Amino acid sequence: MSFTTFDPHLSAQLHNQILKQAWIGAGRDVASIPSRTWWEEFSPIPFDLASRLNPNLVRFLRSAKATIFDPDSNFHLFYYLVALHGKHELFAPESSLGSWGDRYVWLYPSTRTKSDEEVGIVFDQETELASFVPVWEDMIWSDRERWPWRPLQNILKAYLDMLDEGKITTYSDRRKESVDHFFGVFPWEIHQYTPMDVERAVSAFTRLLDAIEIRLPSTLIHSTYDCGIALPYSELVIKASFIETGSFIECFLSALPIRRLAFRYIAPGIRLQNPVEFTNQPLAERQIPGLHNTDQAIPLYPLLLFRGERENKSPLNRPWFPDGRAENIPSGLYIEPTDKNLNWQSGNQSRLLLPFSIGSNGFARGSNGIPFKNARFPGTERPDQLYQADLFSGYSGYLPWDSRSSYLHKVLESWAERVEMGDWQVDQDGVVGGIDKFKEADTGEHWREYFIPCGGFQSKMTKRLCGIKALPRPR
Repeated sequence: MSFTTFDPHLSAQLHNQILKQAWIGAGRDVASIPSRTWWEEFSPIPFDLASRLNPNLVRFLRSAKATIFDPDSNFHLFYYLVALHGKHELFAPESSLGSWGDRYVWLYPSTRTKSDEEVGIVFDQETELASFVPVWEDMIWSDRERWPWRPLQNILKAYLDMLDEGKITTYSDRRKESVDHFFGVFPWEIHQYTPMDVERAVSAFTRLLDAIEIRLPSTLIHSTYDCGIALPYSELVIKASFIETGSFIECFLSALPIRRLAFRYIAPGIRLQNPVEFTNQPLAERQIPGLHNTDQAIPLYPLLLFRGERENKSPLNRPWFPDGRAENIPSGLYIEPTDKNLNWQSGNQSRLLLPFSIGSNGFARGSNGIPFKNARFPGTERPDQLYQADLFSGYSGYLPWDSRSSYLHKVLESWAERVEMGDWQVDQDGVVGGIDKFKEADTGEHWREYFIPCGGFQSKMTKRLCGIKALPRPR
């Protein structure tokens, strides 16, 4: 498969495969799947329109099966996509595309799952690349050469990966939509996490612990030294930390294998917490009810999973600090708060809060590959949070508003790799170097070791597209 150029035939096959899953998932007979292509459905295509379309885009439209959105059935091609636009909408003047002539085609309108301003997938006829555009203004005022353009087949393949992993599933019973707080785009619904997310996180954490353990001094391995930390945490500890039953973090903590540890530090200056520390969550005392549901029993707050040395200001001001003046909280790896009523949020998002700023040297990068120092809106990024994308450059080109955080398993895999590769050393108390070791992320020699690409999207396709080797060195 080509990762750099548009493959119209493959893109059409992937489009048709998504349509088939939607059709069957909606409870419809597979024999009734639309058989007419877009070109057939909207024929006759006026010559003045056909002549404005890129030849490879025409090949795609001649092979991709067409569905016409019907408000009565409310059937959508995909969770994020309504359908292929009709022939009169491809160059719609109200789409803000007119100022660029025929260069851009509004190929798929968005289902507007997160915002009424969502655009959908736009196709660049000059480069033959596509991108999911969240808001017209962001594309208009951005450097279009640095916008995350992708071959269309890669975007569609990433969507199929999400289906394979169970992040997005189908439902056929429309009565489900009457359930309080259910948000679906028939026949699709999205989930905050999947069993695979839990399995990946547990596997990555186990890999990290194993990597450290086999590198402990031999005298310690055969001794009776005990740091007093036993995994998993008890059910009592989890409940005392106000962790919601059935949430990702509850499932992750409960699924950890039984083991008693002889070390504490799992990364430089970042350690496992004993039960007392774990229940003493820094933001738990600022409990608030669900942001969108005041009846939510379990409060929302960033959960400190692994505690770091020293403190820094909270990366989240409101509503935990209603006056907007953030206070110092422990550094370390936090799990982002999620509202159970917003099913498009990801329960396995994490952020690493450091006790110092990073990025002034121009090497440290956010998860979108953009150096902190060169963020589009200087001063709005938080360069004391490694593995994050900045607020205004966090688009992936796949989703309407990609997560700016890194999934937990990605961070743990990166840490395990640092130990296995010898980048981080181990002594009797675990990983050494202190939290200042993370300052290496802003050096020309080591920044790649601390870069986790495309923090909010975990597709296998995305991993290849956002590979570290593809990133240019900062100047």
